[in-house]
Amino acid sequence: MMHSRIDRNEGAQVRHEQTAARFGSVVVVLLAAVACFGQEPRVAGGNWERASAAEVGLDATLIEHLVRDASGGTFSGLHAIVLVKDGKMVLDEYFAGYDSSRVHYTASISKSVASIALGIAMDQGYLDGIDEGILDRSLVELFPEYESVLTADPRKQRILLRHVLSMSAGFEWDESSYPYDDPRNDFVQTRTGDDPIGYVFEKPMVAEPGTEFNYSGGLSTVVSSIVESSTGMPMDEFAEKNLFGPLGITDYEWEHIENGLADAAGGVHMRPRDLAKLGYLFLNRGMWNRERIVSEAWVRESGKEHIVNEGNSPNYGLQWWCGDYHYAGQSSYTFFASGHGGQKVFVFPEFDMVVVLLQQVFDNPMGELNNMAIMTRYVLPSVNPAAVLSPAVEIDDAALAKYAGEYVSGQQRVTITLRDGKLYADAQDTPTLELVPLSANHFYGTVLDLVDVHFLFDVSEDGKVDGFRSSYSFSDEQFSKVPSN
Repeated sequence: MMHSRIDRNEGAQVRHEQTAARFGSVVVVLLAAVACFGQEPRVAGGNWERASAAEVGLDATLIEHLVRDASGGTFSGLHAIVLVKDGKMVLDEYFAGYDSSRVHYTASISKSVASIALGIAMDQGYLDGIDEGILDRSLVELFPEYESVLTADPRKQRILLRHVLSMSAGFEWDESSYPYDDPRNDFVQTRTGDDPIGYVFEKPMVAEPGTEFNYSGGLSTVVSSIVESSTGMPMDEFAEKNLFGPLGITDYEWEHIENGLADAAGGVHMRPRDLAKLGYLFLNRGMWNRERIVSEAWVRESGKEHIVNEGNSPNYGLQWWCGDYHYAGQSSYTFFASGHGGQKVFVFPEFDMVVVLLQQVFDNPMGELNNMAIMTRYVLPSVNPAAVLSPAVEIDDAALAKYAGEYVSGQQRVTITLRDGKLYADAQDTPTLELVPLSANHFYGTVLDLVDVHFLFDVSEDGKVDGFRSSYSFSDEQFSKVPSN
């Protein structure tokens, strides 16, 4: 049992994920380009009931290929894949020396864990609930000891709890320009300072609360403080009693920042199969083995879009990411916990499915690219046959020629050319992408042999091409064709 506190600064290696959590960021540069809920999980003594892929309706061949390719090193840095479908564990696979007993650094998945703990504190009456307006309580009300700081700027007086949880408080905050061992990184100041809450609140305002997303581990530290001050227990102890205990989670670690608060921004270490329990708890609207752990209202609020992000980033709920995940011309809504280095806990209500992917790829984009490849090439096609790619079709040069030209979307420009009977997409400072035809107007190109980007061309009845829609992961962007002279 390792539900211990550990206090350490991971330094430059431990990086949270403002940029990396926005999965599509790397590919967009390369390209320039909840309805139903789950069945009760079947667990006994903390162990999941097992099922084969075929028994829960997945394409067994695709799942077998996923395990084969992962074991063969296709996804550098991958440590674990856990897949739960219809309440049963289908995959519990480990790589690179990891096994099911080893706790794994989860990075900012910790933020979602902290959010669950906050919801439980509301349910138990330590704080008002959603119906009592807790999300619209101001920071001045929640932190009267900081009233002088929070009333110095009228905009600070308008910061509500919902803005803290949705990363839209409006504070100036920079957690991406400098590494996590550099004191110029704002989160380093909250992690190492004597008064992390005061540090956050004293930051100048740069936006009206609720209008702009700005990823901040400091705001998650505020959440930790709210749980501790309202319950009288450190967040890790409160979670052990009211969340981990009921779910049968006994092996974990939770770091603390310098002033003693549980690190809600990135301090949780857990076993992959236990992370799947957290995902399934939310898939089942807060129920676990017929016991109410957290209210359905909190699950609903956490997993829905509170801030809509532009471009290729997923949207944000209450310390959970969310949005439509695009794959092979299809899309499915997901909400998920995310941590830098490739850590993910995906919840797909449409498919009664939870997918946990854990890696440690901190200093390059491969962790996120691995996740996209795993989800779009194997997992989602295995549950949605419409996403299985058909064989490439033959299209003659005359038919292909109409797609050639310049296309624009905002400041992005893509040039499509026809060379030697094939279409190619080029954008500034990006590799050339060969477009493979799946039908008369549906093509895809592969980035770094991992990520398939789909192009659906808009063709009018008279055969004129007006533009195309490119999609992958959380990116779904419409390009218009520039008229030729």
